[in-house]
Amino acid sequence: MLYIDGISLAKLKNELKELLKSRRATKVYQYSNLNLSIFFGKINLYISAAPNLPVCYISTKKEIALDKPMGFSLSLRKYLVGAILVDIVQYKSDRILLLSFEKINELGEKQKVSLIVEIMGKHSNIILVDNNMMILDLLKKFSLEENKLRLLMSGAKYEFPIITEKRSAFDISEKEFIEYKKNDELILKVDGIGKISNKYLETYSSFKKMLGENSPTLYRDEGKIKYGTFYDYDILNLEKESFNSINEMIDQYIIETLSSGQFSNQKKVLSKIVEKEIKKNKKTIKNIKKDILKYETFEKNKKIGDILAANLYSLKGYEKEVELYDFYENSNITIILNPQKTPNENLDNYYKLYNKQKRGYRYSLSRLEVIKNELIYLESILSFINLAIDKKTLEGIEEELIVNKYLKKIVKGKKKKKVIKLLPPKVDIEGIEIYYGRNNIENEYVTFKIGDRHDLWFHAKDVPGAHIIAKASELSEEVIYKIGELASQHSKVGVGETVRIDYCLKKYVKKIKGGKPGLVIYSNEKSIFVKKDK
Repeated sequence: MLYIDGISLAKLKNELKELLKSRRATKVYQYSNLNLSIFFGKINLYISAAPNLPVCYISTKKEIALDKPMGFSLSLRKYLVGAILVDIVQYKSDRILLLSFEKINELGEKQKVSLIVEIMGKHSNIILVDNNMMILDLLKKFSLEENKLRLLMSGAKYEFPIITEKRSAFDISEKEFIEYKKNDELILKVDGIGKISNKYLETYSSFKKMLGENSPTLYRDEGKIKYGTFYDYDILNLEKESFNSINEMIDQYIIETLSSGQFSNQKKVLSKIVEKEIKKNKKTIKNIKKDILKYETFEKNKKIGDILAANLYSLKGYEKEVELYDFYENSNITIILNPQKTPNENLDNYYKLYNKQKRGYRYSLSRLEVIKNELIYLESILSFINLAIDKKTLEGIEEELIVNKYLKKIVKGKKKKKVIKLLPPKVDIEGIEIYYGRNNIENEYVTFKIGDRHDLWFHAKDVPGAHIIAKASELSEEVIYKIGELASQHSKVGVGETVRIDYCLKKYVKKIKGGKPGLVIYSNEKSIFVKKDK
C-alpha cells in the first residue's frame, strides 16, 4: 500500500514544485484509460488515476505508449506541449493538486490552463480546465446518473469535491491531540490525516515531527513491500528502507510492486496453460488405458479362429453358437457365431477382429508411451514455472511453450519479437564453473552444448528439475554435495524433503530419440541424498 494522505501530498507537492517549476512541457503520452506521462525534457511526470494506485510523481520507469493516441492525450498535447509549468498548489489540505501552465497560443495571446489531479482512490481523476475553471477535457468521463454530486464533463464548470471542514494539523495543541487520539477522532477532526497516521502516531511529539520532517520509507514483511510512506513510523515493527526523496521512494515502490504483480500474473497465466495441457493428457491416458483393456484380448480371437479353422468341416452353417474342442486349453469351448453368415465368413470375422484388436493394442501401447513422456515434460515445465523467481526465467519458459506450440506467439504490429537468447545461469562453487537450466530448452543447452564429454552432469532422480553441468571430471565429496544442494533447490521436491541426486560423466547422458527438449536417459551414475532446505 502506497500511503498518501493530505499532509503527505503537501510534502510531495513541494518536491515536485522544486523539480518542475518553470520547466517547459515537451511531450505527452497516454498508456491506458487510467495513466499518462507529461515529459519536461527528460523528466517524466507520471500521473495515474488507477483506483488501487492513484499517484503523481517523477518516474524512471519506461512504459510503451499506445500506437494510436487516445482522445485525452490529444487534448493535453494541444494545451500543454510548449507550455511552462508556472505553479503547483494543493487544494486546502486535501488530496488534490493543481498544476498551472502558461503558453503563447497561435494568436500571440497568453493562454492559461490547469491540470487538476485528484488522488482519491476509486474517485481519482485527471481534469484539464481553462483560466475560468471550465472543463476542457478529463480522463474519466461520467454521466449525470453516475455522478450526481457534481457535473464532470467537457464544457461544465469545475467544482471541487465537497469537503468536510476540519482543523489544520498545524493548529492542534498537545491537549487536543491527546483528546482526539483517545476518542479516535484524528481523522474526523484534523485536516490531512489518513488511516496510517491515525493508527501509528502515538505521541504529540511524533505528530509534530511528522508535520515537519520528510523521511520517505518502504516497509517490508519477509522481503515484500507492505507500506510506502512519507514518514518513518517508528512503531511499525517491519524491515525498513529509507530514501533521500519522496519521488525516489514512490519510484521504487511502483517498480517493485508492479513488477511483482506482473510477474505473479504471468506465472498464473503460464501455469494455467500448462495445467490445462496436463489435465488433457491425463484424460487421454485414462482413455488409452480403457482401449488397452478392450484390445488386450486380441489373442483370444486368434485362438477362436484357429479352433474354427480346425473344425470348419464339421460346421453346418448358420448356427448361433457351437461347442468345439479347445486344443489350447484341453477342454471344450462354446463359440458365438453369426447365424446369418457362413462358417468361412464367421472364421474371417474372428481373424479380422484379431488383427484389428492387435493393431489397436500395439498403437495404444505406443501412444500411451508418447503421452506419458509428454506428461512428464509438461510437469517439468510446471515445476520450472513454480521455481521461477524472475521475469527473465518466465520469458524463457514462455518461449519454450511457443516453440512447442502450447502457446501461440503474439505479434504486435510489424515489430519482430526478439528471440530470447539461451543464457543459462552460471555459478561458482569452490572455483568450479557450474551451469544449470531454468527450463527444458536451457536444460538441453546446458547438457549438450555447454557440457563436454568428461564434465560431470547432475540431476534430481525421477522428479522434474534442472540439468547441471560442472566443468570438471573429478570433484571432492564436499563440492559434489554442494552441487547436489543446488540441484535440489531447482527441483520439484518440497522444502524439507530428501531427494536422490544422480551424477555421471556427460558422455553417459543421451537424448531420447524423438523426445521433448530436456528428456534424457543416462547410465554409469552415482548418487547422493540431499535434503532440500528453504
